[in-house]
Amino acid sequence: MARHGSLAEQLIGVRLFATTPDHEPEPVQTNWSVVPANDNNPEDVEGMAAERRWRMKPSVEEIMRAVDSGEIERNGDGQVVRIGRIRFSDGSQTEQGFKLTIDGKVVAAQIRMPAGAMLGTKDAAENQLGAEEDSQAAAASNRYFADLLKTLPHRYRSGGKRRRGRNYSRDEAAAMLAEAYANTNMAMVTFTRYPDGLPCGSPKMAQVFPGMVKTCTGESGSMAWQDIVIAKADRDVWAATVDSLSHSDRQVLDAAATAGNMKDIGTSMGFAGKTAERRGKRSLIAANDNLMRAIEAYAA
Repeated sequence: MARHGSLAEQLIGVRLFATTPDHEPEPVQTNWSVVPANDNNPEDVEGMAAERRWRMKPSVEEIMRAVDSGEIERNGDGQVVRIGRIRFSDGSQTEQGFKLTIDGKVVAAQIRMPAGAMLGTKDAAENQLGAEEDSQAAAASNRYFADLLKTLPHRYRSGGKRRRGRNYSRDEAAAMLAEAYANTNMAMVTFTRYPDGLPCGSPKMAQVFPGMVKTCTGESGSMAWQDIVIAKADRDVWAATVDSLSHSDRQVLDAAATAGNMKDIGTSMGFAGKTAERRGKRSLIAANDNLMRAIEAYAA
């Protein structure tokens, strides 16, 4: 065992004092909650699923363009093998697919396409809707915020190059404002009130209001109110626990948070040499024990 191993294990209170945050909980964190909801009614979520983008190839528009082109190709047996850019099977072509084996396993295989089957088609689900920056999803999201906030429809204006003048100090800006007030006839001042609107600097309003949308775990979002209340209560209890310590114990714990050894703690108390090391160690152990007793008292 290391020389100071057992002592480090005993100083639990010192470690708590050095690592416990003493500030307000951050208002914007992840949307993950440490409090289990357990309020999902199975009947309410039955049949629900994430809406996904469905890709069909060729599309109906592409098929109609091929039909309108009038280009029809037949093979020697009179079978239609091509209409425009769309090809069809004559019964001899194969495509990659999957099949079940005798023991029930799914394996890749070349599947023979029946005569007249359209070749090169695709009909499958892709990514979830909303994951891509498509115009329809952005427009629907912007309409939602416009209706919710009762504003004008959102307009996006991309930022261009802006000319920047020199920076003015606070005193210079105040003097310029005072001069403008002195040279302005307030009786002749008119103003135009425009209707409420949304910021034009973002194509999607959901990026401006992250707390009003559901995001992936780890991204921006509002903390659950339960987490905020628990964090505030824990902070208040910890502050009351630390305040119950004596001034000397607080001084020792503050010094221990930045000290490199026991001698540094004793030096902060006004001692020097070997005396500083002995008194620093003794005072640190005493402050640790007093803090642990205060924690146990508040926990009870």
